[in-house]
Amino acid sequence: MKIGIAGPISTESIARFIDGDVSTLPVGYGGAPLLGTLIGELLARGHEVSAYTTSPNLPLNLAEPAMAQGERFKIYYCPVRKHSVRMNGWHLGRIVDFFRLERRFIEQAIRMDNPDIVHAHWAYEFALAAIASGKPHVVTCHDAPQEILKYMPNIYRLGRYFMARKAMRTAQQLTTVSPYMREALMTLVSKEIEVIPNPIPPQIAHRPLNISHPLTKSAPVIVMVANGWDNQKNPQAGLLAFAKLRAANSGAKLRMFGSGYGQGEQASLWAAAQGIADGVEFVGRLPYAKLLEEMANADVFLHPALEESFGMVVAEALALGVPAIGGKLSGAVPWVIGEGGVLVDVTNVDDIANALIAILSDPENWQRLRAAAYQAVQSRFTPNVVVDAYEKLYRHLIEGKVS
Repeated sequence: MKIGIAGPISTESIARFIDGDVSTLPVGYGGAPLLGTLIGELLARGHEVSAYTTSPNLPLNLAEPAMAQGERFKIYYCPVRKHSVRMNGWHLGRIVDFFRLERRFIEQAIRMDNPDIVHAHWAYEFALAAIASGKPHVVTCHDAPQEILKYMPNIYRLGRYFMARKAMRTAQQLTTVSPYMREALMTLVSKEIEVIPNPIPPQIAHRPLNISHPLTKSAPVIVMVANGWDNQKNPQAGLLAFAKLRAANSGAKLRMFGSGYGQGEQASLWAAAQGIADGVEFVGRLPYAKLLEEMANADVFLHPALEESFGMVVAEALALGVPAIGGKLSGAVPWVIGEGGVLVDVTNVDDIANALIAILSDPENWQRLRAAAYQAVQSRFTPNVVVDAYEKLYRHLIEGKVS
């Protein structure tokens, strides 16, 4: 098949598929490395794959999208306006005309490329362009626009909400990444939505579980990963719970990663003000490969977020054999964790602390959770499992068996 993937794709995430030097190419649209994983698995199966994305470092007056290629792979870069509401020279803000300029370029790229099927990710400009192209298509919804609007009530998110409503209503086929997301989206559209989860990266999907890794009861390492210090991430509860663990086990360490969690950033300043920074290492942002190494060395992955549409970082921790503690009401988190961790009320600091103490005081149960975490990911979230499901859907759409 010739498969088109439309979505936020950075050049860095697909550089290995392009011939020659990529340093002069547009940067693309970062934030979704899972699309690079999907593209890689499709190429490994012998498909021809094209990607359609946007990039901020392109002029708005291009005659047609820029293109780069490799073996059985092409990527089309489309311009995107800088400002969402304010004027961009003679051009309106992106949300004022519902990304009309961006949608026009993405649709043009799809028509130039002429794939057998288009798989659009996120139900916004990429989905609307795929639908307008007239090609067989599937739209994967990675978020619930009404929930985002609730957390961020502004003009931009209101416009995105209406874009998503139109895309979901007119799409040929919808998928989403968790049962939680399907329930949330069914309040907006009355059509079948298939659940196909996100794929974990190949570098950890094929990594064997180190069964000899011991639990260090006297100096356990807990890891938290998040991007952004906000109420939805609920990091304060995690820090307060660790302080209670630290009172019971003075050798315990908490390592925090992500934007806002470095030394001198919001997390460290807040913890210092509360007097609970002892035993906490505020690492901050790391290159992805290095972050995975750090996560693999943890004894427990703590994820106090209040809501997740999927929770890729949780799946990555489980794939590395690290038991997780997450919220029993935190969206897709319970489904992702399954038997590979402990579910608690993440708004209750004592609940989190008690779960940490319980896991870290029972090496036999900790090993059982590690094995369950690893097996759950291998059976549900590896690229092979995910692309099996997508291939079946692609074929049905091309053959006209799905409407």
